[in-house]
Amino acid sequence: MPNASSVMESFCGEEFRVFDSNAPAFSGCFEMIVFMLLPFSLLAASSSYYIGLLKIPDLRLRTPRRYLFRQICTLVTLILTVANHLITIFARHEGHGFIVISFALSTIALLAHFIFLTRLAKVHFLYERGPRLVMLFWLLTLPHFIANAEYFSAILNVSNSASYLLKIQVGLTVLAAISQLLYLFCITVPYAKFRTVSIVESEPSLPEEREQLLDSSSGSYYQLSDQSREQLDRNQCPADTANIFSKIFFCWVNSLMKTGAKRQLLNVDSVYELPEDITTTTLHNIFSKNLDAVCLEQSSENTIIKYALLRVLNKSFGLVYYASGIMKFLSDALAFAGPLLLNKLVNYIENADEPLVHGYYYATALFLSTFVGSLLSAHFDYQVNKVNLRVKSSLITNIYNKTMRAQPSELSSYTTGEITNFMSTDVNRVVNFCVSFHQFWSLPFQVAVTLYLLYLQVGIVFLAGVGLAVVMIFFNRYLANQIGKYNAAMMKEKDSRVKLMTEILLGIRVVKFNAWENIMSEKLGRIRDEELKNLKGIKYFDAGCVYLWATTPVLISLLTFSIYSAIGHELTAAKVFTVIALINMLISPLNAFPWVINGLMEAWISLERLNKFIQLQNLELEKYYDFPETVEPDDIDIVVDIKKANFSWNSSLPNYSEETNLAVNGEDQGLTDISLQIREGQFIGVIGSVGSGKSSLLSAILAEMKKENGKLYVDCVNEGFAIVHQEPWIQHASIRNNILWGRPYNAHHYQSVVDACALTEDLQIFPDRDLTEVGENGVTLSGGQKARVALARAMYQDKSLYLLDDPISAVDQHVASYLYDRCIMGELVGKTRILCTHHTRYLRHADKIIVMKNGRINQIGTPDEILQLSPITNNKKLLGSKSKLSVASSFSNDSLSSDVESKTRLMTEEEKAVGTVAFSVYKSYWLAIGSCLAFSILVFLLLMQGSKVMSDWWLSHWVTNMKPNASIDGLHYISQHGAGNLYFTSLHPQFNQPLSISITTYTTFLKGVDFVSSMSSDTKWYLMIYGCIAASNSLFTLFRSFLFAYGGIKAAHVLHSALLKGILQAPVCFFDITPVGRILNRFSSDTYTVDDSLPFILNIFLAQLVGVIGTVVITCYGLPWFAIALAPLGGFYLYIQHYYRLTSRELKRLSSISLSPIYAHFTESLSGLSTIRAFRKQDDFRTKNLDLVTANQRCNFSTLAAQEWFGMRLQMIGVAMVTCVAFVAVIMHQNQSVSPGLAGLALSYALSVTSLLSGVITSFTETEKQMVAVERESYYINNIPKEEDMQTSDVNIMNQWPSGGTVEFSNVSLRYREGLPLALEKISFDIESGEKIGIVGRTGSGKSSLLMLLFGMVDSSEGNIFIDGINTKDVPLQVLRSKLSIIPQDPFLFSGSIRENLVPDLEAEIDDDSLITVLEQCNLKDKVYEMGGLHTNVGERGKRLSVGQRQLLCLARALLKDTKIVCLDEATASVDGESDAMLQKTIKEQFADRTVLTIAHRIETIMDCDRVLVMDDGKVAEFGPPDLLMTNSDSLFCKLARGSNPTNI
Repeated sequence: MPNASSVMESFCGEEFRVFDSNAPAFSGCFEMIVFMLLPFSLLAASSSYYIGLLKIPDLRLRTPRRYLFRQICTLVTLILTVANHLITIFARHEGHGFIVISFALSTIALLAHFIFLTRLAKVHFLYERGPRLVMLFWLLTLPHFIANAEYFSAILNVSNSASYLLKIQVGLTVLAAISQLLYLFCITVPYAKFRTVSIVESEPSLPEEREQLLDSSSGSYYQLSDQSREQLDRNQCPADTANIFSKIFFCWVNSLMKTGAKRQLLNVDSVYELPEDITTTTLHNIFSKNLDAVCLEQSSENTIIKYALLRVLNKSFGLVYYASGIMKFLSDALAFAGPLLLNKLVNYIENADEPLVHGYYYATALFLSTFVGSLLSAHFDYQVNKVNLRVKSSLITNIYNKTMRAQPSELSSYTTGEITNFMSTDVNRVVNFCVSFHQFWSLPFQVAVTLYLLYLQVGIVFLAGVGLAVVMIFFNRYLANQIGKYNAAMMKEKDSRVKLMTEILLGIRVVKFNAWENIMSEKLGRIRDEELKNLKGIKYFDAGCVYLWATTPVLISLLTFSIYSAIGHELTAAKVFTVIALINMLISPLNAFPWVINGLMEAWISLERLNKFIQLQNLELEKYYDFPETVEPDDIDIVVDIKKANFSWNSSLPNYSEETNLAVNGEDQGLTDISLQIREGQFIGVIGSVGSGKSSLLSAILAEMKKENGKLYVDCVNEGFAIVHQEPWIQHASIRNNILWGRPYNAHHYQSVVDACALTEDLQIFPDRDLTEVGENGVTLSGGQKARVALARAMYQDKSLYLLDDPISAVDQHVASYLYDRCIMGELVGKTRILCTHHTRYLRHADKIIVMKNGRINQIGTPDEILQLSPITNNKKLLGSKSKLSVASSFSNDSLSSDVESKTRLMTEEEKAVGTVAFSVYKSYWLAIGSCLAFSILVFLLLMQGSKVMSDWWLSHWVTNMKPNASIDGLHYISQHGAGNLYFTSLHPQFNQPLSISITTYTTFLKGVDFVSSMSSDTKWYLMIYGCIAASNSLFTLFRSFLFAYGGIKAAHVLHSALLKGILQAPVCFFDITPVGRILNRFSSDTYTVDDSLPFILNIFLAQLVGVIGTVVITCYGLPWFAIALAPLGGFYLYIQHYYRLTSRELKRLSSISLSPIYAHFTESLSGLSTIRAFRKQDDFRTKNLDLVTANQRCNFSTLAAQEWFGMRLQMIGVAMVTCVAFVAVIMHQNQSVSPGLAGLALSYALSVTSLLSGVITSFTETEKQMVAVERESYYINNIPKEEDMQTSDVNIMNQWPSGGTVEFSNVSLRYREGLPLALEKISFDIESGEKIGIVGRTGSGKSSLLMLLFGMVDSSEGNIFIDGINTKDVPLQVLRSKLSIIPQDPFLFSGSIRENLVPDLEAEIDDDSLITVLEQCNLKDKVYEMGGLHTNVGERGKRLSVGQRQLLCLARALLKDTKIVCLDEATASVDGESDAMLQKTIKEQFADRTVLTIAHRIETIMDCDRVLVMDDGKVAEFGPPDLLMTNSDSLFCKLARGSNPTNI
């Protein structure tokens, strides 16, 4: 058993002594133990103890400079110490035990002390310098550095021939000692007794640590500044104040990741504020300043400046962007170090005579190259993505600003969809240009260097593989072009499908009432089939691209190695795996380059489009309006003065905003020779026929038209005007906010406005009164309510000039009279008012009346002059004939849903999942593909990867077992046939004898010398097996690619069909509470995701996942010792990806949620642009847009930060794996336990592990994001309610039913929702066959509910409805609705021909003559022939027809349906007198023998009915002949009729 002295001697390398026998000093071993091992052990232990003891609060504090300086000194000392010991051990080969232990111990101690200082900096307010124990043990280490520097200096002085390594060590030791002395100086300088803590960032929660910090009684806390207290609740981004270490490794993102892990990323306020250099306001100011400078040139030349936008972007962000290219270049250059060092390392393993230290050199160099390359790559991505954020923010804000500032005449040449595409599609393409540009120069650089390195390896043989690659690339390009053609065709079909689906959703009541669900489903299905046909082309050609991508590396390797072996060269492990690594590096840029070119071309097109738009002329009010220098005393009260002015729209697409009604039948409605003078306080009426120019006159005053000549003066230009359009624009906000519109709330003024606009009763029935949220574009309000809210908004703004474009046309006569008395002639008296209207009865008190005709002022005069002479006023309806009595109602234009909407919640919140995507979502997609097909895809995926790994393993086996000169016979064969010029030369000292062939020999080679026959039998056998494996891999890849494409198409078909079926089966109440846009998103963006994006990214994820598995398996197989390092690395990888996904998932959801309001606000602003400009609210809306963009940019930046944080850690895991593989290979080679082939195989796979690890998580996260589309579709498929459809009746009876048309309501009650009062209570009445029934009553009385029950739109709470004695509950809904007809108040037509709108069922056998006969009965025959016949397209929603003509077409549709029961829901409310009379006549003649139920607001409409049903508060109040009811002055019917008579007119 060895004694202590022998152990010490073995440890020290010499006999242990306290003192040196040759000098009056301690021995080296004693000094190492006393001055090094003990102090550093104590320092490591104490630092580690306090690392665990220090409790870090949830606050991010600025690190004081002294603590930062101490960290830097310790880090520098650590690096210098490690370098010094590495030289001692590996270069000078002094590897005694005490040196190795001192190396490990000093490294651990300094690293622990550095981590301790990092944590100490976060609680620096608790200590002046740190725990005294740690400071003491650190001081004990100081003599070691000083003694070490003295020791090496002494050796250097006595040695006359000191090596350069010893000189380096002296320098390193001296620098380490200096670093520690600086540390000592830092802690000895006195600290201030009191100091201010500057808090950079805080968590949203208020933990105990933070409470302690705020406790002024804490003795360890000194003072907290007021400014810091204000910052406690702010999520200021710590990037600007982070130290260098934190910036390099993105440690400043830790607080965000911690918040995400705690599941506290609940809203936008939870994420970081934007750094100062990318704040929205800062970027907007910079961009706008540069844009204005460039546009100054345009103003002088009045032309579009080419490349102006590119110049602005370059000037604003070019410096940072181009500088990031340096990091890209260095990163790409370092990427080539991998194959080079792989070659060196495998050569080292093959060569047993090479010194051991060389292996460590290569492994260390591999570590450094991958480490530095990873850092550069990560920070390049970060900087470029920050530029992306800058560009996106600047473009979005400036596009929005341009819409606010541009001249309306120029802006009107763009549709809303085009401008929205500018903000979405075009901006995204320009943003993608930022990445594509750097790839544009980087990819050719990568290809050139890779080809050169391949040439150095295998000589000109590399051209064979490159030729195959180029052929594949061109073929890939052909496939890409075909994909583009199919994609263009698919997008057309998609547009048609979404357009039809939009119309179905907007007209869902028409579809339900007419039982067209199956017809519309078939019609949509035909379009979907064409779309899927093109999708198949895309996916199958894409599968071809995937096949080429996956098989090209194997095929190139097979071709290259076959030719190389055939011409007589020996394959070595170094050469084989270096070539494989280079081929893998070559394939990616070759495949990516065509897509980069496409990206650049798309970005260039988008740049040109944006460049043209961004240079539109701005509206300059000082040029449009004329301001006189002096004003005569008599003219001081003039508000509007127009003199001989001509105005035009000057637009090819004049109707860019629906609210202004600027275009009629697509014609340019200009104004000619307009002269007009209006004084303050006057009430001006404007009348004229349709298209005469009434609305255009108001638009000219608003500067919405282009002034060609003449003069226009308006007194209150800067203040703005109050405008109320005929089609009012309402924001998605509460009713109160719509009325206040940014002005302070004044309770008295607000209440008076609400009363004057007849809104008090309406607000009482809303769930939250005036705080009730209004849907998009006021969808949850009736037409009358929208008009009155718009009028209230105008009144509350308190302007001097009011422009009223017939707001009273949207309400009935009773409410119109009220508005006239209380608003126009009440609250607004004293204001200047211009009222455009058809109802001349409200112009009796006007100061002037202007008569417009064909864009000119035909007459101007007093009411007495104009109303007696103008032919327009001869229309009794316009004069307000007292026979036109109306049922008093505050909802004049309510549809059948009004009763529902008033008693239910107006709008539901969109469902949003939280946390991970549920397993059931993946299961639903699996089932949509089909279990058998999905399983087959996975099997072929595994076979594909297995065969790929097997091919590389076979190469490893080949080069390991081949005899060194097995293929030399081929060389002798060449020499014997005169190819003496074939020789080998070393073209590069780093590579093994690449091939060089002279021209003569190359000619001989081309003449067909049979090299294959000259190969040895072993080479042929290995080559044959390799070819068979490659062929198998190609076959498996082919099956996997096309099966996956087929599975994706099948899933798309199944999910869309189920979604469409679920939506069409939903009850009508579902559509009342769900915005159309929300449903449409499922059929547009979500369907596109399921069709295209999800299969694409899922394919990538599965391929990369099996790639990682294959890499791990082959690496552990080749280097079994690597499994020891794999366990902790794998555990850390699993933990870090889970930790990251907790944050990234919520950040992506927040990004999506915060993006929608930008587009919604933008679309909303476009639709109300003239209103916004008139009220001078542009600045408010621009500020709102900035706020929305800022919110989205905060989410995007936090997402970017989290991605880079995760990417850096994945890069480090990859670096660790590559380093471990390299060092394990060296160690195993030292023990002679690894073959060169397996080592090369493992190393070649390890080089790609970083990108694979990152790709797996990125693709999985993206797959999860895309799976949200399946989640949203599945929710609608499985969770939305469906209409009950009981089929208990005999089909034969159904075909003959109803034969008479009797209707009986028996004790029917209706409650729309639990907790709400009854909408109908104990309703009972009988209707005889062929009887004409009128239904009247105030709003909310239950009129519409009767028809809703009759058509089965809602279920009764109790009671039954019988038609011809059969309970409607026993009749299938499709049959019930097909046996009833309805003419709705708002006629709805679908895009398509007149025939398709009359007979949507294309299989119905109705000849054209029958259709013409029906059209003639409805007085539409001449109009149809004028338009071009039955196959003429009616336009989107029938816009080519007037409202009255659409109403008549609905009547024709009802006539064709030929049912015994017909319902009319205020079918004449929106037509003029002539059309009204025509409709009434047709109804009386054509429906003489049918049962007719008519809901009416006008009494005269139902005076000819057999009986009138009067509803009141959900009950039948009266039911009898109208004449009899009118004779009773106490009857409710009589009171309703008399109550509609306007007064004070």
